[in-house]
Amino acid sequence: MNESIKLELPFNENREREHQKFFFQYSWKKGFTELKKAIFYALLFLSLGFSRLNFIQNNPASTVFKYAGVIFIGYIFLLLYQYFARKKTFYESLEAQINDFKQKDEKASFIILNKDNITIENSLSTIGSIWSKTSYKLVDKYLILSSINSNINFVFSEKDFKENDYKTFTSFLEQYSKKEK
Repeated sequence: MNESIKLELPFNENREREHQKFFFQYSWKKGFTELKKAIFYALLFLSLGFSRLNFIQNNPASTVFKYAGVIFIGYIFLLLYQYFARKKTFYESLEAQINDFKQKDEKASFIILNKDNITIENSLSTIGSIWSKTSYKLVDKYLILSSINSNINFVFSEKDFKENDYKTFTSFLEQYSKKEK
């Protein structure tokens, strides 16, 4: 397989939005786990700090618990601020990117596969990566392709590809890249 295979991905505005929204939520799952922990600890420390139990109420530990609860509430607000600020920035950049594709009258992107590397190109950018720096993960109905040591991510679904191109793409990934768990 010394020759290159070029797969065409027709541009679909709605599908691109769906993929990017999925990836935003997927990447924030860890942040939501952190938020749940912070809420739990805030409630725990505040309930201990304002507890009417004698061994806690008459002890300096109740003050420490109250302060710890307040600190965790501050951390909750910080996490929420980060989420909403990044969400706003994400949606603005997503719309800008889609508008750039529309202005260029972009009809398709291409994936070029060979035994040494993978290249994803469209009229706005060309990104290539060797297979050793490329990995993929299957999440729900999506395939997340991470290149350049997970610094650049692409989201695909079987609907994006024509006919058997998805099978060709996944067979290259299985053969040459690493599958993440």
